[in-house]
Amino acid sequence: MKEIKLGPPPEIKKISDSVWELPVTYKKGMRVPARIIANDELMKVMDAGVFEQITNVATLPGIQKYAYCMPDGHILIAM
Repeated sequence: MKEIKLGPPPEIKKISDSVWELPVTYKKGMRVPARIIANDELMKVMDAGVFEQITNVATLPGIQKYAYCMPDGHILIAM
């Protein structure tokens, strides 16, 4: 059985009580920082796929300010 890694990567920075950010240096090709909207408890149980997906969105052409991930894992693109 494959083990699922939970919790944020060490590069994440807490911006406020509910906003976290992965910098553009986190993954090659990121055009904007990736912001995740979640409290401490939610961050602890997010799996690596959430961080992979939001940082993939941050590499898309045309994205301008941030890639946002909502608390339930849905992603919005700020343009």
